[in-house]
Amino acid sequence: MNFGIVVEGECDKAAYPELIRKVREDAKVVLAVPCGNDIRLMEKFVGWLYHFEYLSEHPIDKALVVRDSDCSDPAAWEQKMHRILARSRFVPRFPVHFHAAKCEIESWLLADANAINQVAKSRGKRGLVPPVAVQLESYRDAKELFRGVLAKVGLPADPKVYQEIAAAADIRLIAQRCRHFHNFENAVNSC
Repeated sequence: MNFGIVVEGECDKAAYPELIRKVREDAKVVLAVPCGNDIRLMEKFVGWLYHFEYLSEHPIDKALVVRDSDCSDPAAWEQKMHRILARSRFVPRFPVHFHAAKCEIESWLLADANAINQVAKSRGKRGLVPPVAVQLESYRDAKELFRGVLAKVGLPADPKVYQEIAAAADIRLIAQRCRHFHNFENAVNSC
């Protein structure tokens, strides 16, 4: 199955394909396009769906539009994205699913301290970080907390590190600590 995903930024572009592959073993190609931020995503995602339909180098079987909810109601953002697509009158041949992560993707990446430690160790860094003891899906500064945790083990907060942590993460642990992760799994598995 080939996925086309529209995301906010470069770090999202790096991490989400890894998480999709963990949820869905039959994910062959995951074409991820970043829009720059949440505002641009809301303005540009229909154009990217059009791109997936007519201009993609790989035929797309399913598309996801994923944004952060910044700890607000994810369903409200998902409904807003549905309305934007409906108003555009563009109807892709493939199914499109919308997902607003509860807070930020960093909330999910913080859920598995072992993944962070594994990436640090693979890069020759010393030290370990313990599990973060906060309610991840209600913690408003997950991005800053994530950067602070990475700094403790000498990792940069760049797309490659996001990708490596997402690839190393245990999605069962993410789902255990972040109950809204199940909504993402459902969106990936639908169709």
